[in-house]
Amino acid sequence: MIQIAPSHPLLQMQITFRVMQTDDLTQAWQLSKDLAWPHRLEDWEQMLSLGNGAVATTPEGSVIGTILWWMWGPQTACLGMIIVSPAWQGHGIGKQLMTLARQALPGFRLHLNATSAGVPLYEKTGFRSTGVVAQHQGNVSTVPLIPLPEGYRMRPMGTADLNAICAMDAAALKMDRSALIEHLMDDGRGIVVDSEKGIQGFSFCRKFGWGHVAGPVIATDSIFALPMLAYWAGTCAGQFLRVDIPQDETLATLLDQWGLLRVSSVVSMTTEPTENTDTLSDSPSCFALCSQALG
Repeated sequence: MIQIAPSHPLLQMQITFRVMQTDDLTQAWQLSKDLAWPHRLEDWEQMLSLGNGAVATTPEGSVIGTILWWMWGPQTACLGMIIVSPAWQGHGIGKQLMTLARQALPGFRLHLNATSAGVPLYEKTGFRSTGVVAQHQGNVSTVPLIPLPEGYRMRPMGTADLNAICAMDAAALKMDRSALIEHLMDDGRGIVVDSEKGIQGFSFCRKFGWGHVAGPVIATDSIFALPMLAYWAGTCAGQFLRVDIPQDETLATLLDQWGLLRVSSVVSMTTEPTENTDTLSDSPSCFALCSQALG
């Protein structure tokens, strides 16, 4: 439990901060529903099963604040689902939840995606902006087939691909999300693009929120990423699909044409210095996130 100074106003209100339990998930889900977030109770259950969390509660036991975090490797973690009930905002609850998460992650490089309202709070605690993530969603209209270059094929993902795609994911995002990848292989559908040169990209599509989400999409080049996204859009034709992409006007235009309109954006932030680093031309990149919380 987080330590609060005796004079702190939260102590006078008897707000308790503690580890999140599975019994808290129904109330946590309700908090996100109150903010019109799309997450299902099943989405909350999956996220907590992959990581850890904390809640703020009233003396009556009502959950009024949440935070989740996921340790992707020995020193890298993502934070998400940072929510404070509107009725309790302005009392420092979000700051205390962030403090609790950082106490649980000493020395970790931290990543999160923040709303514009949350950016000033995170900047005060050492986060720096690294880019923008655009949320595209809607009922998919007709999607043209985007062919792969000659010599490459798209195929269903198999268990034998696990090590290769985990390595590609780690190279793209500089974190070890093997546990997440294994979960996605069980929970969703996966495809890869390969050739005699090996795997050049992979992606998943799974149930989430109001329909389905396509992501992550990791590839060595957009010529492999775009056909995978077109495949998922075609598979979900007439259904609700969501895709969260790092800012990319070419991809954004395509998604708009497919009926997946940009509805909002968040700011990607990290505690890692934002120095420019050179990368090899064939290094994999992230073209769509798994989710704004999980990265």
